[in-house]
Amino acid sequence: MRKMITLVLCIWFSIFPVVTGQAAVNEEVDKMKQIDQYVRTEMKAAHIPGLSLGVVKGDQIVHLKGYGEEGTTTPQTPFILGSTTKSFTAMAAMKLVEEGKLDLDAPIQKYLPELEVPASITVENLLNQTSGISGAHKNAANTLTVNREHIGKVFEYSNENYKLLGEIIEAVTNRPYDEFIKKNIFSPLQMDHSFTSQTQAEQSGLAEGCRTWFGFNIRNKLPFDKEYVSAGYLISSAEDMTHFLIAQMNNGSYLNQTVVSKSSIDRMHQPSVKAPIMGKDSFYGMGWFQSPIDGLPSIRHSGEVPNYHSTMIIMPNEKYGIVLLANINNSLIISAMIEKIGEGVVNILVGKEPTHISPTRYYQTYMIMDAVVLIIVAMLYFHIKNIKKWQVGVSSGKFGMFKKWIFPLMVNIIFPIFILAQFPQMLGFTWSFLFNFVPDATSVVIGLAVILLLVGCVKVCIVLVVLNKRREKSFTLKEIPQK
Repeated sequence: MRKMITLVLCIWFSIFPVVTGQAAVNEEVDKMKQIDQYVRTEMKAAHIPGLSLGVVKGDQIVHLKGYGEEGTTTPQTPFILGSTTKSFTAMAAMKLVEEGKLDLDAPIQKYLPELEVPASITVENLLNQTSGISGAHKNAANTLTVNREHIGKVFEYSNENYKLLGEIIEAVTNRPYDEFIKKNIFSPLQMDHSFTSQTQAEQSGLAEGCRTWFGFNIRNKLPFDKEYVSAGYLISSAEDMTHFLIAQMNNGSYLNQTVVSKSSIDRMHQPSVKAPIMGKDSFYGMGWFQSPIDGLPSIRHSGEVPNYHSTMIIMPNEKYGIVLLANINNSLIISAMIEKIGEGVVNILVGKEPTHISPTRYYQTYMIMDAVVLIIVAMLYFHIKNIKKWQVGVSSGKFGMFKKWIFPLMVNIIFPIFILAQFPQMLGFTWSFLFNFVPDATSVVIGLAVILLLVGCVKVCIVLVVLNKRREKSFTLKEIPQK
């Protein structure tokens, strides 16, 4: 009897790991099927033409998938990353720190002596976005705007910080930024479908980027900003990005290659300053946000250029990481939808129910926007049509000071000049940024202001002509001899 029990126990304990292991595999397979179905559904709701997904668990790639028109988007398809690039630049900087070539505490003038900024700005300030450099861009004199009181204390997200880091990397290594990235990150991580040049990426099937105009996806090939490669213009695929994620999640190593040490990875992921733009409990480290997703700690960074969007999320406690790349962008609505899809994938991975994008939200948003545009066009039409009537009123002398001067001055001169001069600053952006990332709405605002201003110029000319005629008439009457 004892022998029988012993035999049964031996058999049980020998097959138990296989049974439980198979159950775990089946559960993982079910999650990936659910993710595929979820992504397809959400893509349709968000009108995303192409999307690529990579999922990592521990040091293993567990899922790679391209979605969209059959065969056009694969896990090897390159996409422009946008600000997800900053994580690469941070890793490159930390590699140079380990080699003793870069000092995080050194003022940036040590490496860029020609730069005219306060000496208190350090390399670490650039990495943590606490340099005091404005989130906007350079001023009219083409010099950086710096708030000295914010240096080392206040988070201000600015591409200029990581553009400067790219220049520092070039100064320290005496080689172009793109060469350093390819040799020291792309190559050891076997990122064979990653590029620093749009031309090279196109030869390897770069996804065709799109922008949304009034609810319609328009394919746009836009200029590649080489000046800001280190801040937002690296190019990669979902498969390659999983290699990068594995290195980030496994002490700087992928397979047998170590790019940076564990201490450098920890330093990059460490919360350094509060970052309210991602929520009240969010922080920023070196090229990474630390921001919870439904109460779960996450390390993440997103990126966008006018016609692409990316998001990268690490769940440190659950040992999952995901990357999502899309070939469309519009900051009015699309970018938020892509972020929601990324968070939904994370929820599925950790066993939670994902939130869904309303299938009517896209149409509702653009129906409202298009209706507002039509109303504006109609109002401008009648505004222009009434110029003749307004001219008659001015010429006949029926209009008083308000209708003749004050109202046109406010509506057709002061208001449009204020819009053109101050509207972007009120939002904390520039016209260039707004046109790139919200092209349809921005075009309407600019068009409205320009047309109103032109009408104002016409009205001023009309008033001046009327006044001139009255003056000439007055002179003529004075010249007539009195009997």
